[in-house]
Amino acid sequence: MIETLISGIALLVSVLAYRRSNRDASLSERLTVQEIELVRHQLSAITSSVQEEKMAKVSARMFKEGKGWKVRVYNAGPSEAKNVRLVLDDQNELIAENAISDKFPMRRMEQGQSVDIWAYVHNSSPSKETLLIRWDDQSG
Repeated sequence: MIETLISGIALLVSVLAYRRSNRDASLSERLTVQEIELVRHQLSAITSSVQEEKMAKVSARMFKEGKGWKVRVYNAGPSEAKNVRLVLDDQNELIAENAISDKFPMRRMEQGQSVDIWAYVHNSSPSKETLLIRWDDQSG
């Protein structure tokens, strides 16, 4: 009788240990899937930040200096811009073509570097002007 009781207790302990082992394996597998997803997200973030470090961000803005107006073309990105070119549309009335051809294309524009161009603003000037800026950088 005692032998049957001991073997029953042993069987019960074995079944409980087996169930707990399966449950722990299931939790471990779920955790592993979450860890894999986390690592993928981290790799994606690192890849995008490395890509951003290679990008130049060249833009332009118009500002008043004294009695005249200027357009400042500047590189606000962390990387150097190469072969910087300005393209004006056919309706350009604010910037003289020779002012651009004197300064552009620029072979290189480093981070934080800027170039000012005189703009000719008058009462009948358009409220907007299209200025296309093209450049090459390490990001392609």
